[in-house]
Order: sequence, then C-alpha cells, then structure tokens
Amino acid sequence: MSETPNDSLPPEEGLPRDAVDEPGAPIEPAPARAASVRLRDESDTEAAMMDPANQSLADALRITFVLVQVAMIVLAALFVFSGFQTVREGERGLSVLFGRAVRDNLEPGFHFSAPYPFGELVKIGTGNESVKVLREFWPYTQEGREEDSIDRLVPRAQIDPQRDGSLITADLNIAHTQWQAVYRRTDPTDFVKNILPEEEEEIVRAALTRGVVRTLATTTIDDLLRPQAGGTRAISQRALEVAQSTLDRMDAGITIEQFELGRKTPPIFLLSKFQAVLDARSEAQQAISEARTARDSTLNEAAGEASAALLWLIGKYELMLEVGDRDGAADVLARIDSVLAGEAFVLGDDERDEAMGPTGFPGLLASDNRRASGAVVEIISEAEVDALTRVREAQGDLDLFRAKLAQFRANPTLMVSRDWSSAFAAFQSNDFVQTMLLPVHDGMVELWINEDPDIVKELDRALKQRQRRDAEQERMDQLRRRQYEGDRGILIEDK
Repeated sequence: MSETPNDSLPPEEGLPRDAVDEPGAPIEPAPARAASVRLRDESDTEAAMMDPANQSLADALRITFVLVQVAMIVLAALFVFSGFQTVREGERGLSVLFGRAVRDNLEPGFHFSAPYPFGELVKIGTGNESVKVLREFWPYTQEGREEDSIDRLVPRAQIDPQRDGSLITADLNIAHTQWQAVYRRTDPTDFVKNILPEEEEEIVRAALTRGVVRTLATTTIDDLLRPQAGGTRAISQRALEVAQSTLDRMDAGITIEQFELGRKTPPIFLLSKFQAVLDARSEAQQAISEARTARDSTLNEAAGEASAALLWLIGKYELMLEVGDRDGAADVLARIDSVLAGEAFVLGDDERDEAMGPTGFPGLLASDNRRASGAVVEIISEAEVDALTRVREAQGDLDLFRAKLAQFRANPTLMVSRDWSSAFAAFQSNDFVQTMLLPVHDGMVELWINEDPDIVKELDRALKQRQRRDAEQERMDQLRRRQYEGDRGILIEDK
C-alpha cells in the first residue's frame, strides 16, 4: 500500500470539527495520535515469507532426486546381475542374445547371460524321461485302466477303428501291443531350436508309434507272440531304430535310450486259439529240450567226453562204406577202436573244416584231447575179462579132457564107472528129480506114480523165474547193442 496525503480526503475528514463549524477561522493542526496500521512494501513481505518454504521444497526435491538416482543404480545393478543364473545337475544351459544362441551346452554351474529382454539363459533338463504307449495299439479301455489284466478285456468279434487301437502284421493278422520308452535330451541347441516344450511328449510319442507301425508291418504274428525273449528284443530294437531315425531327421536333439515291448496279444476273441498254439509250441520246445538233454546224458554215460568224437567217427565210417572207400573205412575203424581202447582222440588239421561241416557235432572242436569213459569202457573191460575167462575155461576143459584120456587109456572100466557115478549124482541133485526107495523083492513090482503137485508147482515157479531173468538179461543186452547202432547212411546233426 502507498500513503495518501490529507488534502485528498474530504474536508470533513481532513479538518477538525471546529474548523468546519466556523468558516474563516484559523486552522489549527489536530493533535497527533498513534497509527493503527503500518503500511509496508508488499513485495518484500512476500519474499520474506516464501524463503523457508522454497528452501524446504528444494531440499525435498534434492533428496528425492538422490534417492531416485540410487534406486536407478540399484535397479540397473539388479538388472545386470539377473543375467547370472545357475545350471543345476542334470541340466544343460543355452545362452541366447537377441534371439541367437551364443553359447550352448553349458555345464552345470554359475553362468552369465544377457538379461531379458536382450537375452536369456535357457535351461534344458538332460535326465531320463519316460513315455508309455498304452492306448494307441490296445483295445478300448476306460481312462486309467490301460494296464489292467488282459483277462479283463471284453472280447469283441469286430474292432472299432475309432475306439480300438490295433496293428497289422506282415501276414495280415491283427495284434495289440503296449510299449514303454525312456529318452533324453542330448543336444540342447537342436532341442531349443526345433521343439516346443509343450509339444515335446507328443512329438516323441508320434515317432515311437511310427516305429512300431513300420516294425510290425514286417513282422509276422507268430514272431511277435513267440515267447522267446530274443525275438522280442529284436522287434523292440528295430522299432527303436525307426523312431530314432524319425527324430534325427527333425533335428530334435532327443535320443531314445530304451524302447521295450510290454504286453502283446492277438484279438481278444481269438486269444484262446492262439494260446493253444503257443502252448503246443511250448510243449514241443520243451520236449525237444528234454530229448537233447537226455541225448547228452546218454552219450555222456556211454562214452563220456569222447562221445562227440565217436559219433563223428562212426558217421564218417558209414559214409566211407556208402561211397565204397574200404581202405578209408578201415582206417576210421582203427581210430574208433583206439578211442574205445582208451587212447586220446586228436583231431587232425585237415579234419577241422570237415568237422565243421554237416557231419560235425556240437562240441567236437571244444577240445582236441578227449578220452572215452563211462559205459563203453566198462563194456570193453567186461568183454576183455569175459574173453579171458572163456579162454581159461576152454584151456581147463582141454586139460581135463587130456587127463581123462590118459586115465581111459590106462584103465577104461574104472574111468567109465567113476564118470558114470559122478554124472548120476549130478543128475540126482537137480530139483526135478524125485528119489524113491523100494523094498527088495524077488517078484515083479508094478508102480503107478503120480507127480507131487507141490513139487510140480515149485518146479514151474523156478522155471518161470529163470525164464524171466533170461528175458530181462536179453533185453538189456539188446538195449546196449542198440545204443551203438546207427542208420546206414550220412548222419547230419541238427545245429
């Protein structure tokens, strides 16, 4: 505000009352009084009042700016340090910058990669993953009951392609199978480039089913249902190779470690007929196995380690007889006799290829030094002892004959009487001879004699026992002889 002079005010306000009442009267100044209002310069007052507020505001802005700077530095540091990440065990890392892989196959540990959105450290698990192919080639079952027993499946004469899974084999039969696989991600770079994580399992499953379809299309149902584990492994291996080839063409970076055929079955309504065939085949295989075991046991009991060599030599001997090579047959027979006599069988260098041919025997080349043992040695030993015994008995009979001849020439009557007494005593010692004592009478005695039933029965029993023993001994001798008999011709051993 500015000061206003008193002359600018109205007269009644600038002069005393008396001066107003009396015109012309001298004007006397009014007595001074204290001012009720002091007027100051408005600009100076406002500046003085605004200085503390401005100072406070400036300080607050300055502190806020410093805090913002610190926060930005911290955020920038956190942004940079967010690029440091850990690759765990069982994982491999892939460092990406602006969408391009700059480092791949990073080992487990601490690694740096450009932070998002400039870059990324992609982690790929390299552990084993499992996939089961349960419904694709299996009759329809409720969800979650794919692994129920085959006996619980409903037999249907027709297959619905929209619900039932099946396979067509090489012989145009229908089969059902279930499979399980184990795979790993072995190439992280190819895996990240070509496979979306959410579609990984479906891609692997599609490759596996393709392998199964192509493999079973070249496999007969008999080979599929055959119980031998070796055949099943071969089928699984072929399916694995086809599935792996499919993934490799995609550069999926995935390796199938294991692919196994789980359950297999023909159409359910034909299961009983197929099972009957399998049972018959299994029984046949068991019979063949038992026959081979019995053959090996019999051969081992007959000739021991030299059984294969003897069979091969016998087959060679018969072959030479067939072709008319008498000299060669005599040489082979001499070798057979030497082996039977206990000498070691040694296969010549020129006979090795022949031993591997159709007339060879399993185990013939396992050892070049074999000796006969078992029943053959016992039979030959008994024959030698029997021959020696017969020679000695013949020699004894000859000596006895010569002694009796000398006695007969010296005293024929005495020699005949003594031999007759000995023969009569031997005759009476037989079981069938009955001796009767009669009184001496000058007259003629007539006897009507009937056989004693008890004695006849006992004699008949003894006769039958002797016949039974003789028949049994003859049968055993025939069986022993047949063990060493063979068909005339070329012998070919099944491999």
